Amino acid sequence: MEGQQALALPIQEELIAAVAPDVSSSMAVLGSPFKKAPYARNVWDMQLFDGKIYLGHGNSSNETPSPNAGPVPIYYWDLAQNKFSVQDVTYTNPSTGRVTTNVYVMDEQIDNFKVLNGELYIPGNDSRVPGWAYGNFYRLNGDHWDQYMNIPGGIHVYDMAYYKGKLYAALGAIEGPLIYVSSNRGNSWTRLDSVSQFGIMRAYNLFELGDALYASSATAGKTQGVANEKGYMISIKQNSSQTSKLTFTSSQLFPGLSFVTKPGEVNVPGVSGQPWLKLLRTTPVNDRLLYIPGVIYNDHQSIPQGLFSAGANFQNVRKEQLPNPAVVPIDILERGETVYVLGYIKEAPGHYTNYVYRKSTGSFGASGEGWREVFHFGRDTFARSFEEQNGDFYFGLGSYADVVPASTGTILKLSAGAY
Repeated sequence: MEGQQALALPIQEELIAAVAPDVSSSMAVLGSPFKKAPYARNVWDMQLFDGKIYLGHGNSSNETPSPNAGPVPIYYWDLAQNKFSVQDVTYTNPSTGRVTTNVYVMDEQIDNFKVLNGELYIPGNDSRVPGWAYGNFYRLNGDHWDQYMNIPGGIHVYDMAYYKGKLYAALGAIEGPLIYVSSNRGNSWTRLDSVSQFGIMRAYNLFELGDALYASSATAGKTQGVANEKGYMISIKQNSSQTSKLTFTSSQLFPGLSFVTKPGEVNVPGVSGQPWLKLLRTTPVNDRLLYIPGVIYNDHQSIPQGLFSAGANFQNVRKEQLPNPAVVPIDILERGETVYVLGYIKEAPGHYTNYVYRKSTGSFGASGEGWREVFHFGRDTFARSFEEQNGDFYFGLGSYADVVPASTGTILKLSAGAY
């Protein structure tokens, strides 16, 4: 009997250790630097760069709440000084050489930060200046940012990429979902191609998969009674002049994901009519692409619908199987040998449980299983974005347009020793 107890104890301890901890009481509230109305405090993106965590915020939608919330400052959390700070933005007029300095970007929203060829960029999500004629992008230059107002027709610059020595920009323009390319670090741009002439006229993404750079528009969701569910991409290989147009269905890109409609609506809050989906958080992991489909709503925003991955040429697409299928994935973070996913469950109004999962990148190609929970924590809203440094995790709280708690925009920290 004593021998049986001695054998059972280590097994019991192993089972207890395998249960991911609830770290709600260990979350440190760092505060919020944002001065806008609550919805515009949504932390759309967090990006670690050079000892700072940069924070996306603002709102580029024309609809309430907080419509057209720019211009927006570039805030960051300083890891060494443990405080929020802001950086200047300078613009040099190419005709006169005159330099103008502001404390904000001339866009309605900072939607994402991009680390391209070792440099940090901000695509100009919705230009306030110069307006419809040109789109903006911003590049970090030491302790300030340089603004470039020179992407033709780029009222919306949704994404940027660096591929084979050139910069690329994905636009939402009057003429459609255009892709522009620059061979001189963005000092001038040339129109490369249009993703399509159909569907939503915006190019949302640029990402590498296999030996190609892809640009994608939106895909019509698989909907009961709707025959056309097509989506569009172009692939760019080696020489930037070589592009190929590709057509996909949502069944191919998001297997198993479909919507049941009632007259004039779909079963997603805030969305009416046929749903259109765009790719969110596109993250190359070894030889696959990890991504989240998001139903487009409130103009430029989206509601995530699952976690998927694809092999080269978008073959062998699969849904990734998180341990709790009720969790809604919302952000992805790749760290060398590990990839993390942030998600949430709405337990009740004003009560969310946020989850962080992990998976080894070495086993990523094997199957959609193998995800393990790292920890979870409760809050009155969901964490929209996250970052990690030396085992410490940082979270930016968010909200949707229907319910906007005052905690939207709060930054949380979980120290490595707490989980």
